[in-house]
Amino acid sequence: METFEKDKCKRCGAAMSVKSAEQLCPACLMSGVLRPPIDKAETVSLASGESILRYERSDLPCEFGGYRLLGLLGRGGMGTVYEAQQADTGRRVALKMLGQQLDSPDLRQRFLREGRLAAGVNHPNSLYVFGSEEIEGHPVITMEIASSGTLKDRLKQGGPLPVAEAVDAILDVISGLESAFAAGVLHRDIKPSNCFVSSDGSVKVGDFGLSVSTLSRTDTFVTAHGKIMGTPAYSSPEQLRGDALDLRADIYSVGATLFTLLTNQAPFDGENVIQVVANAVNQKPKPLKELRKECPADLERVITRCLAKEPDGRYADYTALRNALLPFSSKEPEPASMKIRVSTGWVDYLIAFFIPYVALMVLVGPVKLLIEPLVEGTLYSARYHILLLGVGFLYFSVFEGVWGAGLGKRLKGLRVVRTDGRAPGIARALLRILIPIGCIEAFRIPIMMATISDAGWTGLQTTMLIVTANISAWIPILLTLIARRENGFATVWDLASGTRVIVKPKGIVRPSITPVTSPEMPVKGAVSLGPYHVNKELVPGKWIAATDPVLRRQVWLLRRTSSELPLPRRNLARHGRLRWLQKVEAGDAAWDAFEATEGVSFSSLVAGGKRLPWSSLRHWLHDISMELWDATGDKTLPAELSLDHVWITTQGYAILLDEPWPDVETHAESMAVGDLAGQQRFLNAIAECVDSTSLPLHARGVLDNLKNGKFEKLSFLTGILYGLQDKPAEVSRAIRAGSIFMLPLYISIAVFVGLYSGQRGQVWWHSFEWTAIVSAMWVLGAIALIQLMELPLFRTIASHNIFRLAVMNANGQRARRSLLFIRWAIVWLPLFVPMVLVALLIKRAELTAAFVCALAILIPWIGAAGYAVVHPNRGLHDRLAGTWVVRQ
Repeated sequence: METFEKDKCKRCGAAMSVKSAEQLCPACLMSGVLRPPIDKAETVSLASGESILRYERSDLPCEFGGYRLLGLLGRGGMGTVYEAQQADTGRRVALKMLGQQLDSPDLRQRFLREGRLAAGVNHPNSLYVFGSEEIEGHPVITMEIASSGTLKDRLKQGGPLPVAEAVDAILDVISGLESAFAAGVLHRDIKPSNCFVSSDGSVKVGDFGLSVSTLSRTDTFVTAHGKIMGTPAYSSPEQLRGDALDLRADIYSVGATLFTLLTNQAPFDGENVIQVVANAVNQKPKPLKELRKECPADLERVITRCLAKEPDGRYADYTALRNALLPFSSKEPEPASMKIRVSTGWVDYLIAFFIPYVALMVLVGPVKLLIEPLVEGTLYSARYHILLLGVGFLYFSVFEGVWGAGLGKRLKGLRVVRTDGRAPGIARALLRILIPIGCIEAFRIPIMMATISDAGWTGLQTTMLIVTANISAWIPILLTLIARRENGFATVWDLASGTRVIVKPKGIVRPSITPVTSPEMPVKGAVSLGPYHVNKELVPGKWIAATDPVLRRQVWLLRRTSSELPLPRRNLARHGRLRWLQKVEAGDAAWDAFEATEGVSFSSLVAGGKRLPWSSLRHWLHDISMELWDATGDKTLPAELSLDHVWITTQGYAILLDEPWPDVETHAESMAVGDLAGQQRFLNAIAECVDSTSLPLHARGVLDNLKNGKFEKLSFLTGILYGLQDKPAEVSRAIRAGSIFMLPLYISIAVFVGLYSGQRGQVWWHSFEWTAIVSAMWVLGAIALIQLMELPLFRTIASHNIFRLAVMNANGQRARRSLLFIRWAIVWLPLFVPMVLVALLIKRAELTAAFVCALAILIPWIGAAGYAVVHPNRGLHDRLAGTWVVRQ
């Protein structure tokens, strides 16, 4: 059938099967809802064949103001993006130009608003905005160029991405969005075509055309509540409904984008936009496993959670989403060392077997649980023992097989996986626990049954039971002797089950910094310098703080001391240095405009002899080391540096300033950094600002070598400092609680169960409360004596070694034995002396008084232990002894 002009959509020219009063096809009708309303007088209708392009491909290259347009990069929602070269600097940029048919006051305001929001985001994974200006009467935004296209282009060229590559790209996107959110910006239009690939392969977020500020309420050109914007296939249901949005809307779009990268399909589709919206709001996404069979089931669960219909069903923040995705990235997981595995395995073993052991001892008694199976030797007599093992096997099978880690491993951040990174599954997890427990039982039961006689249970048999149990417990340790770093610390049960234990990767959380003062805004009628409004002269005639009135961001203007800033410095686009924006000429002076990153000077953080925690300083030390290495390569490193050159941003990054920060009382000493020795001296000056009592043992050797200048190459040092980012830096409350309470609690319960089950009903004072108090007193006394014997031999105690803790003195050195004995005495002597009184009261049969006295001793002692948990780095006993607790 012939299609007449009136049967075509007047906006896109598509044929319409159903007549519309607006003469628009369903897609354009819906797109009218998906765009912000503009005044009817501003509505744009393009005639047939008319283009919004100012310059067609055939017109390029051509001159445009101070730029030479080289090529067409793409078309955005508001206009066209060209690759251009800045004439006076030679810098390659992306020039976004408002479409010629869209040029109106309202659309200009929206166009400049996009640049203003994007200019507020400064992160390696976000396209940088250099400036905004009018050229030949046309508004343009000058941005960083992403030379390798977009993720959409990559899908067109090669189809779905490999799993690790897709996850790596999304992790970059998450970092960019996280930075934007920290700056108060929601993107609201994340999709493959808005994710740009740079020359080094990293992905950057761009096109903030639909973004909205979460902080400012002064920008009037913001979508009104109830108006829908976005791309339907990637927009959250609440965004399509016009509800209020938060960062979980962007998390939804991130999940939809990852779905597309893995399948080359959007999670929701339809024959037209209306159907896409309906499916996105009402239907479940397509099963990822059907479209990409090799996609891990755990990754599918992550994406499904991102695509939850309601925001509460999604990840609450970017940190949680990043940690969920990291196991599927290309980052090689770190195998868990045997020292960590022994402690976590012990904790899981206690949870799995000790809890049912206590319950069965109380319910059926030790005879039916332990003795009858050995005497009678039948399955029926061993029913309770089999139940005990069954509960333990169930714990390991479910927790490790399905969720990848029991509570003990989860506490230390470990995870059990197959060699291909997937969850082990119940069968493999069961095999992992069957091997060590089976070896123990195969050794213990035959020996015990051989020593059993029907004549009755004797003291010798009790001794044999205890000795055999202790010896058999060493069998799994023997099976771990094959574990070495070369084989990823694989044990016998790891190799047999095809699994391994890894350190679950986590995203690096940087310390946020609160600026001392807020950025100063120019007053009305302020002096201008070039396109900028002057706020304050930091150094009269040399360093000026100013504001870009169009982009509403702060800049620093530094007066030139030479004829021209070197080209490599002008083009420098690393996070470790300030971006150069442009040259400003005023009279006989020339100024260089740099971005002014909000933050504080490093010198102000260490003024007055203040020291910084290692948890913060390790990030900044690596940042500066990385920048020194990069700047040495491209010859942009200043000849001399001091601590005044180091600037800490509000997002917790350290950058190098080209000039020392002027607003300090006493300037730090400058040192030459032209060679490796000088660079190590400069880095050591930063490292010496650490609070030595917070420094973990694993970092001390690195800083000692740095102090002595032992690194042969700066790249070696930078790599080692990068590795320290993933190492534990602080003593958490959970770790401290485990080191204090786990061993005493475990032994106390075991002793209590034995006393209460074996002698209950014989004498009245063997009540539940009395037995618990007596058990706790005896166990604490025994642990104190054991620790007293450990200190001279090992210079540490078992609980500290299990949880990888160390005790340091006030100078940041490992505490000597004499100081450890003092610390031991502060902890235990206040318990020993009253215990003598309790023993005397028991001997005189004054049991009530003994019970009250014991209770009065234990309550404050436990309270002091609780204080140490609340203040894990330094409890009361550490304060009195002059010691600190740090991670090994």
